[in-house]
Amino acid sequence: MRRLLIFVCLVGLQFGLLSSSEAGGWATTPITKLPDTIVAGQAFQLEFSVLQHGTKPISSIDTDPVKPLLTAEHATSEAFQQVWATQVGALGNFQATLQLPSAGEWEISIKPLPFGTIEGEIYRITVQEAAAPQIANVWYLGIAAGGLGLAVGMGWLIKRIGH
Repeated sequence: MRRLLIFVCLVGLQFGLLSSSEAGGWATTPITKLPDTIVAGQAFQLEFSVLQHGTKPISSIDTDPVKPLLTAEHATSEAFQQVWATQVGALGNFQATLQLPSAGEWEISIKPLPFGTIEGEIYRITVQEAAAPQIANVWYLGIAAGGLGLAVGMGWLIKRIGH
């Protein structure tokens, strides 16, 4: 019985040490700037902060820089995209450039590495369909061609009558 108790205590101690190595290793990633309209196929900038424990802006842990990984997944298809963000401006501010290929609902998650295996918040955005290219209004070219044809025809007719 004593051996079993010692074994259980050692196993418990081992799990306790493993879990404490990740203690305090979490951060939030609130988006600070997002365009009002996002159009499929057009690049846009997304800005966000990395806040250790939800309050303190952070760009590195000791000597390891924070490297946020953004993942965008289309809600109804299997399309996805991953990009790394770079630090810009003040401490804890990051920016990423995304170009989502299709319209619809997208889910964007931000994983602020090296904060363990923490999944960041998930943001849902709507991407608009790209506007169809507008065809130039060319009706006036038809009128010009008709007028030119009429002038050439009249010139030929006058020349023929004059002979």
